[in-house]
Amino acid sequence: MTAGFDGQRFRLIIPSQTRYLNLVTNLAKRASMAVGLDDSAAAKVSIAVDEAVTNIILHAYKDDPNQVVEIELRFVSGSLEVHLFHTGHGLRNDQISLPDPNEYVRHPRKGGLGLLLMSRFMDEVRFQENDNRSECCMIKRLG
Repeated sequence: MTAGFDGQRFRLIIPSQTRYLNLVTNLAKRASMAVGLDDSAAAKVSIAVDEAVTNIILHAYKDDPNQVVEIELRFVSGSLEVHLFHTGHGLRNDQISLPDPNEYVRHPRKGGLGLLLMSRFMDEVRFQENDNRSECCMIKRLG
């Protein structure tokens, strides 16, 4: 990790509207590169964040534009953690079922690959509920 980042946090709160996705994904990519990830790895972090925030907006909040999504980037020794908080309908780890990519190719449909992309592009993805809020935590290890 680039010196000077360890232990720092950055928080952004956005309305639950897809028009803010570009802001969030650019932030995720720039933060990834700032801590030492190469362009390819930073792009994957950006895609994972896009998928997670989109899922919150569309599924947890059912496209209600009057809600908020809180994004917190944590720079922890050897990794970048992305924490997403919301008060909509959340997922739990025991509810996660990743689609089979081969089956998806045989029977294509719109959507359904977000969780798979998140799990492939990040080193860890966890879901939990705390204090009436749901959280998605995604971790990308450096190096």
